[in-house]
Amino acid sequence: MRIIFLIGSVDLLLSLIGYLYYRFNLPWGHSAAFGAAYLLLTLNAIFSRLLSPSLPHALVKISAWLEGLWLAFGYYTLLLAALHLLLLLAGKIIGWQLPSAKLAAVCFSVICLFVAWGSYRAFHPVVRTERIATDKLASGEHYKMLFLTDLHLGRILGRSYAERLTERINELQPDAVLIAGDLVDEKIAYVQEEDSLAALSGVRAPKGVYVSFGNHEYIDDPELWQRMLEQQGFTVLRDADAIVDGKIKITGLTDFSRSRTADSLNSLAANNNAYYSILLDHQPRKMAEAAAAGYDLYLSGHTHTGQLFPNRLITKKMYQLDYGRCEHNGLTAITSAGYGFWGPPVRTEAAPEIVVIELTGK
Repeated sequence: MRIIFLIGSVDLLLSLIGYLYYRFNLPWGHSAAFGAAYLLLTLNAIFSRLLSPSLPHALVKISAWLEGLWLAFGYYTLLLAALHLLLLLAGKIIGWQLPSAKLAAVCFSVICLFVAWGSYRAFHPVVRTERIATDKLASGEHYKMLFLTDLHLGRILGRSYAERLTERINELQPDAVLIAGDLVDEKIAYVQEEDSLAALSGVRAPKGVYVSFGNHEYIDDPELWQRMLEQQGFTVLRDADAIVDGKIKITGLTDFSRSRTADSLNSLAANNNAYYSILLDHQPRKMAEAAAAGYDLYLSGHTHTGQLFPNRLITKKMYQLDYGRCEHNGLTAITSAGYGFWGPPVRTEAAPEIVVIELTGK
């Protein structure tokens, strides 16, 4: 409930700032139609997450869509209002009259188009390929693994989304699929309503599908979610590991929100030298510890690269690697932008992605 209250408060604040800004600066901002539309969208944004999963799912999904788009629109309106204020102050200093009405009208249109483009982009993922050579595999040995994170199955992303992902995975013909957390968004009931998880049972990966938990797995009922994943044939790794072909070790950590120490990471590293050791860690916060413990590949997500421009300016400061690939003391680290989204069905930073890891022996 605290998360719902926080998001509702943010929605209310952004809506209030946006309404006052457009009412003051747009010629039609005083109209009753504009006020009524703003009020309805604001009320939906505040109460959308309180809708019962037992309601018709189409209604819940439409409400969630509108809430997410409204949040993105309100965020960019806040940035516009701040920019407008700075220009007004600069105009006062240099004696220049800012054409406020024209600026607001043009920026209103730009924001609508930008959010629409970001929404289109959120549903058109890209494939990123990373090639890694290791002397822990024999020359000529090859494994093709798909790395995914942040699917966020829930109110908006449901059965059809999962079915399309399954098709994309099977088209790429992986040996194994690795998912580093946040497969679910919030309430598991939304996933159950559409039976979204069952669509992923069609994934063809002969070496298995391995899942670690992210912070969102703990929002509802993590034990129920684990049972649901295992019923689909997935291997859940919560401070646990699995061995593939006696050559590759895949270790999954409990999310940083539940365990901030490196105790599990170290205790599971005892036989790292005997395998090519892969660590799934949802939040990219333990890269140095993983390198020191002898892991070979560190896979994480969580950041969404900020999701909405220009938020990557923040994620770059928060994490050593908020996106991409780097080498750290013998460790290869890869952070994915994620496949889904959280909150707004909009991505104006890095595109959603599937990461293909081509692992070969030297």
